[in-house]
Amino acid sequence: MTKLLSYTEFILFIISVFPGLVSMHIYRLLMPAYKIDWKTVTLEAMFYSIINFTFCFPFIAFIFNQDFQNNHYIWCYVFIMITIVFAPIIWPILFVLGLKKIEFFKKFQLPFPTAWDAFFDDRKSCFVIIHLKNGKKIGGYWGDGSYATSFPLDGELYVSHTFELDENHKFIKPIDDTKGFIVRKEEYYLIEFFTPNEGEANE
Repeated sequence: MTKLLSYTEFILFIISVFPGLVSMHIYRLLMPAYKIDWKTVTLEAMFYSIINFTFCFPFIAFIFNQDFQNNHYIWCYVFIMITIVFAPIIWPILFVLGLKKIEFFKKFQLPFPTAWDAFFDDRKSCFVIIHLKNGKKIGGYWGDGSYATSFPLDGELYVSHTFELDENHKFIKPIDDTKGFIVRKEEYYLIEFFTPNEGEANE
């Protein structure tokens, strides 16, 4: 009896926590976010699991219909998988898309942990001048193939094209056979961004 009770409690724990953990991890793949605090993760996961089960209530009510369970056990298994695994994947995707695409939600402050993440999330091409701590400046074009790390490891930047700068720090032309450069957070103190015109971006 004790073993059965322990097994039942374990299954209930998994059902109440696992969907929330799935949603939390999917959200962190889509948006920069603070690291999971494993001291409070259970309560947070249960909160998101409750939201998941609330939206999936029609499925749950359907599954627990005795006639349906007896006559369609395969479909019962499918609906359980949808509720516990696939729905928790879908909700954070829809949430992030809504924040970024739906005009109403654009009025709200997006939950980026840093200004760095907010800027680079748009992935818009731009010219950059990086002011190094040694007094030098590097010019480049942050476009296709470039990459910026995100929170909590923000600050490292790969710029796909290196540009020559004149004495007034104006962009001249890309360096021949450039593969770009990587700059780390501790190597610079300022980054300037410049919007390219349509012709420059296409070129």
